[in-house]
Amino acid sequence: MITQQDVKYLGAECMLRRSSLRSQLLLAVALACCAILSTQVMIRYMWTLPQFSHLALYNDKLEIKRFKSVLQLQLKRLQNIAYDNAVWDGSYTKALARDQQWFKDNFMIGPSFQHLSINGLYFYDNEQQLLAGMSVDNNLQPITITMFSAPQDIPTKLLISTEEVQQNQLMPVSKTSFIKINDKPAVVISQSIAPSLEQGVSAGTLLLWHYLDSSFIGELMPLANDDIRIIDPAQESDIALHISTMLQTDDIQIKLWKNSLYLGVLGLDNQLLLVFAIPQSPRIYDEALFNPALSAGIAVSFLTLLLFYLYISRKLVEPVRHLLKTISYVNFSNDYSARANLRGHNEIHKLGRLIDQMFELVAQQQQKLTMKNRQLQDLSNTDALTGLANRRYLDEYLETLRNTVVNRKQPIAMLVVDVDFFKRYNDFYGHAMGDKVLQQVAIALQESTHRATDLICRYGGEEFVLVLENTSKEEAMVVAGNLCQAVEKLGIPHQTSAASKVVTISVGLAVKPADAIIEYETLFAWADAALYIAKDNGRNRYEVA
Repeated sequence: MITQQDVKYLGAECMLRRSSLRSQLLLAVALACCAILSTQVMIRYMWTLPQFSHLALYNDKLEIKRFKSVLQLQLKRLQNIAYDNAVWDGSYTKALARDQQWFKDNFMIGPSFQHLSINGLYFYDNEQQLLAGMSVDNNLQPITITMFSAPQDIPTKLLISTEEVQQNQLMPVSKTSFIKINDKPAVVISQSIAPSLEQGVSAGTLLLWHYLDSSFIGELMPLANDDIRIIDPAQESDIALHISTMLQTDDIQIKLWKNSLYLGVLGLDNQLLLVFAIPQSPRIYDEALFNPALSAGIAVSFLTLLLFYLYISRKLVEPVRHLLKTISYVNFSNDYSARANLRGHNEIHKLGRLIDQMFELVAQQQQKLTMKNRQLQDLSNTDALTGLANRRYLDEYLETLRNTVVNRKQPIAMLVVDVDFFKRYNDFYGHAMGDKVLQQVAIALQESTHRATDLICRYGGEEFVLVLENTSKEEAMVVAGNLCQAVEKLGIPHQTSAASKVVTISVGLAVKPADAIIEYETLFAWADAALYIAKDNGRNRYEVA
């Protein structure tokens, strides 16, 4: 059966759960995790990734500079070849003499092209007429280039005129141009033919050309031949928007597109001729916002906070909750025997032990108070002289019987006892002796009733009342007779009694039959009336109402 205290305790337990310190700690840990996650993401987004990106762009810039430098070195090599063969007294004198056979015999041979690693070599006199020339493919097989064989088809910008040499103070003039030869991009090196001392009028022009293809890249960077691509702008119209730099300029603006960097080459008409696609520098970092390192860091942070939460929960929250639960239980149940029994050395455990000591002290005080209250209760319900129940207890006892359903269905007998001529006894023997008589009579009454359900009380003065539960009229008459005999057998002298030479009693008896509804006040009145009849009939006897 759940009592009101149990309901209060359960309510306190629910309140304790709603205001759980553990929930607040868990919320704090969750907020800390969110703060750590936000901080790490913010740091990565605002600082780490931009720094890595800046470093990557710097490496991209170095990469394209490196390729550009290698490309310029290759062009420089071709320029040196042109210079060595054009600025030479042998070529100079033979060009002035227009000795075509000499040029054919000394230059127009396959091994020379293979050794020089070029695709074509042409000599023109100072009137821009072809002296000798030859072109080969990458397999050193001769090919015909109409543009170089017919002077009228050669772009004027490729040949060097005598006026250009004169404007250069008779010093050799060199040009590097990019054109398409047989619909393939190529580089053309133009060098004025001059004497070895470099000073003099031009004897003509030397043209040297090389395809800008995979073999050209292989000569530049053998290990990167498969990575670098050559793109025709006509095939990708948007490529011009993503070029980072031009070969002919120094400015570099890194633009990544399709994981590549793009270097453009302008032709004679200043139009985009071809584009080199260079792979971007390797990314040694993860560009994703949530990379494995960040995820691992977050996981470690969460694990650390979880361990912190478990530690705090075990060392602080659990003791506090246990202490609060114990205090709540004591508060709502008034059971000060409960103990927190905290084992530990921190302040919470010390507080728990102090509270246990306080509960122990309160329990001791409560026990003493209970004993005092019980003593007071006994004093308030007990006759001080005889040790029997007093009239107040009788009233409470009868009220309990009235409210008990079982007793309503049972017979109940009530006996009213009076010591015969007790006033005369007091006057003759004194009140002290009278008190002893009352004590002896009380003992005799107790010894004559043995059942736990028999109540004997001192009603007042020399009058006693007995209540016998579940006792019939016949049984009550036997008890009444025994009472009279027991007191008379005490043999207490009573010289002033008109009924006997010893102390005697008179008894009035009334019985409530089973299943009868009779108020106990009425039953007492009947028994009291029977007592007066017993007195009128000579005393030392009992009468039944």
